[in-house]
Amino acid sequence: MSIQKEIEFKNLLEKEEFDTLCSEFGVLEEDFHIQTNTYFDTKDFQLRDAFMGFRLRVLEQRNELTLKAPGENQHTMIETTRLITEFERDEILQNGCIKPQAFDEFLSLPEVLFSFGSLRTCRVEIPYQKGVLVLDRSDYLGETDYEVEFEVTDYENGRQSFNTMLSTHRIPVRPTPKKIARFMKAAQHK
Repeated sequence: MSIQKEIEFKNLLEKEEFDTLCSEFGVLEEDFHIQTNTYFDTKDFQLRDAFMGFRLRVLEQRNELTLKAPGENQHTMIETTRLITEFERDEILQNGCIKPQAFDEFLSLPEVLFSFGSLRTCRVEIPYQKGVLVLDRSDYLGETDYEVEFEVTDYENGRQSFNTMLSTHRIPVRPTPKKIARFMKAAQHK
């Protein structure tokens, strides 16, 4: 199990802006890796209403359950992550639900959480200005979106570096909900 404070800044991108950043940072198609997030909540959205998120993330080499809870500001989340086996992953995906209290890290969660669907992301991570710049192309429910994230350990320096990077590349600051919020909004319209 790991618990960490995640400080990240994010901005939605137009496809052309995404392609420009990939070019500027020397990113090739083969540099991207795939991750699939399956999102869970109660049927009456108790986690969403508490500004929390719960996901199963499937990567090439591992499977993670992660609870995201609010931190001290809109750019900070507390992430509790547990690695699970392929067997546990397959059982959760096959059942379409999870009993999070079966894992010590998630005893405070409701008894059962249900899957609301999956989001597939092609991601590349680039060391940048004492942090990690992340470029994501996400596909979900017939939608594709593009995003840049900047993960840092220092809020103020991170904010300044991120805003400078956006300005340098003439990318307007856009309100950018978290992936789970974008997914759930699209799910409501399907």
